[in-house]
Amino acid sequence: MATLRLSDGCHPTERSWMEVGRVLRSFILKSVQQEEALHRIWYALRRWRLVSRQIVFFPTTAFLLINPR
Repeated sequence: MATLRLSDGCHPTERSWMEVGRVLRSFILKSVQQEEALHRIWYALRRWRLVSRQIVFFPTTAFLLINPR
């Protein structure tokens, strides 16, 4: 089985490609869950009119402009 040599600080480690793929899928899943949570929060704030309609969305990051009143 092929292995990937990674450096973990000053101690190199060997990981199988399956293990690297599993870690990568886990990271992507967590990113998607965070993005969905941001959307739910944004819609709740918009419903309560705490956020203006001028919104800039970036992947995994939302910048909200608070309504000046």
